Amino acid sequence: MTRTLRLNPLGVDVELRLDESISAEFEADLRESWADVTGQPGEGEPDESHRLALAPLSEPEATDVVSGSAADLASQISTTVTLDAIEHNGGRLVMLHAAGVALEDGRVIAFVGPSGRGKTTLAKTLGREFGYVTDETLAVDFDGTVLPYRKPLSVIVDSARPKAQLSPAKLGLRPLPQAPLKIAAIVLLHRVDEHELVDGPQLSPVATGSAIGSMVPELSYLPALPDPLVQLAELIDATDGVRRVTYSEASQVVALVPEILAAQGDLQPWTSGHSVADTRTPSATVREDSYRRASGVHWLLFENEAVTLESRIVRQLAGIAPGLWELLGDWTTLTSLTAALIEQYGEVPDARHLVQVALEGLVEANLVERVQAAVVGNTAGQ
Repeated sequence: MTRTLRLNPLGVDVELRLDESISAEFEADLRESWADVTGQPGEGEPDESHRLALAPLSEPEATDVVSGSAADLASQISTTVTLDAIEHNGGRLVMLHAAGVALEDGRVIAFVGPSGRGKTTLAKTLGREFGYVTDETLAVDFDGTVLPYRKPLSVIVDSARPKAQLSPAKLGLRPLPQAPLKIAAIVLLHRVDEHELVDGPQLSPVATGSAIGSMVPELSYLPALPDPLVQLAELIDATDGVRRVTYSEASQVVALVPEILAAQGDLQPWTSGHSVADTRTPSATVREDSYRRASGVHWLLFENEAVTLESRIVRQLAGIAPGLWELLGDWTTLTSLTAALIEQYGEVPDARHLVQVALEGLVEANLVERVQAAVVGNTAGQ
């Protein structure tokens, strides 16, 4: 009889099938480490199914998870299950590469940062004081509800051996509160060497535009969201802006939690837009190169900057670029753009050249498309 373990990471039904090479001891460790993510079998087939083995399989399948080392197999299982959860929730949840803890009233703090920034250590430390939510993937629904993912943590037990996958219970982490989980604060992690903390750990506000630039690389399936930048900006607004914590040891952050919840980020008013495909070319009366926003670009406009998202690339536009961006909703020319910006900012030396350089940069970045004068001659709408 096939031994199976059914998991439910972020609402995804994942089945793990244990090959005969899996010992009873490994199975017991696996069940204990994933106890907080165990799910009940649903109706029909699982969303994902993987066969686990500690020896080569005679008829391997693409979904198999195989290793000759128990420690390595445990690590591969964690990666596989997490990827299953992320891939099935693409476009449905805002998924931050973050550690998360919850207070008794259900407020959740997300600590965002790339690999190596100390999220697991922070989750292990804070999780002994507050409810452990996750150490890696913090998922937020569009209404601010947080879906917990209490996966095992990857911890160094012996520096001479690979990291061990240890359950929250084995590490003494606290359970979730009874209250519904709601995102309350977003914190960017900035870990430095101890000698760099002259005045101890610091908490500082982050401007919305800069925060988005820092957060986009730490988001899974962001372009798949219905309106990615808007949903991210709304999340930031709903949590009173983004904060940054500069620290050297995870223990220093515990005492900062009340201050984190009371603090605010540097919230900036914004407007949004999304350029869609449009096959129109400039009218036949235009006799010089024409420009407009490229299709498929999402953007947010702030007072002195613009943030764009094209594919998975986020850019912050400053200087005259935000002013240009507002004028590029339809085909326009270098001459018209220069005149409009002079009217807005006043006369500046070499204004036409400055506009041309900015436009060339936007074209090179695939944010603006250009039709050269030599091919202008089609009728509008063709």
